Amino acid sequence: MLIKNKSMKKRITFRFWLLSLSLLLASGSMAQNLSLGVALKGSTLGFGGDAILGINDKMAVRLGYERMGLGFSFDFEEQDVQYDVDATVKTGSLMALYDYYLTKFIYVSGGAGVNFFNINAKGEPASNFPYGDIEIPKEDVGNFNFDFDPSLKISPYLGLGFGRSLGIDKKLALGFDVGAFYQGSPDLTIETTGILAPTSDPAQGQEEKLEGQLAAYKVYPVLKLSISYKFLSL
Repeated sequence: MLIKNKSMKKRITFRFWLLSLSLLLASGSMAQNLSLGVALKGSTLGFGGDAILGINDKMAVRLGYERMGLGFSFDFEEQDVQYDVDATVKTGSLMALYDYYLTKFIYVSGGAGVNFFNINAKGEPASNFPYGDIEIPKEDVGNFNFDFDPSLKISPYLGLGFGRSLGIDKKLALGFDVGAFYQGSPDLTIETTGILAPTSDPAQGQEEKLEGQLAAYKVYPVLKLSISYKFLSL
């Protein structure tokens, strides 16, 4: 379901920071040769940055943010009515990750993040609706709004990395991650007006039908490239 109020957003953000703090506290007892750094990154989740705590040569913790949005328009025809549609696709995350190095330049990452994935499509008729010998004005046909969100707003992440999320001997380092968010089945919200109004009527079951068709898309693939700078070693 969509997050509809600020209090729920605050609870989700609080849980994320609680998870982040737990990772930091858990790593504290294993700390050796601590180092701090920052990174710029680009990925299939968007563009952003990380704050990185290097615990030792084998472990690091990353707290990061990334965001991206794309808007586009298209048209389609349904039952002899032409519709104009404005669509947006938004991705991104507020994520806490724990890196463990299997070798000097290969690591596994695990964690979770607040998932900002959303697809929205708003449409309205561009032509009248022919109905027998008459035409229903396009103003009476009605508009529609389709909104897709992940069912898990806090999504677990697992990935495999190559390079370094934070350098050991050098201040600069490159990292490449291949992983995935598990975000659950998409949640769909439909809003319609006019003649289209029955489409959003719960009794018609259109939301459940479309959600069932999209149920297989539970995983969001992540490819990520980052460049980090280590500014402090303890």
